[in-house]
Amino acid sequence: VAFFPLHIGDHVFIEEDCVVNAAQIGSYVHIGKNCVIGRRCVLKDCCKILDNTVLPPETVVPPFTVFSGCPGLFSGELPECTQELMIDVTKSYYQKFLPLTQV
Repeated sequence: VAFFPLHIGDHVFIEEDCVVNAAQIGSYVHIGKNCVIGRRCVLKDCCKILDNTVLPPETVVPPFTVFSGCPGLFSGELPECTQELMIDVTKSYYQKFLPLTQV
């Protein structure tokens, strides 16, 4: 059995109940709830995976695209301002984050 390191870029938002076996997740990526990202998948910068999506192994998600479904397939495009939007979303989430001990 071989294990390969997973690279996750900046300003990535992974929601709850996800299983991530990807080889690489670029920056400014949003992965919705209950997603399964198959082995050796590559998610390029500025892409979005909608809730309940299952990406088959070795899927490559191009920049500025939306994938959804089971199996995960192309379902739309993202605007060129996706990078700025993801920076705003992740910074806002981080500023409002409360550790479990303070809840």
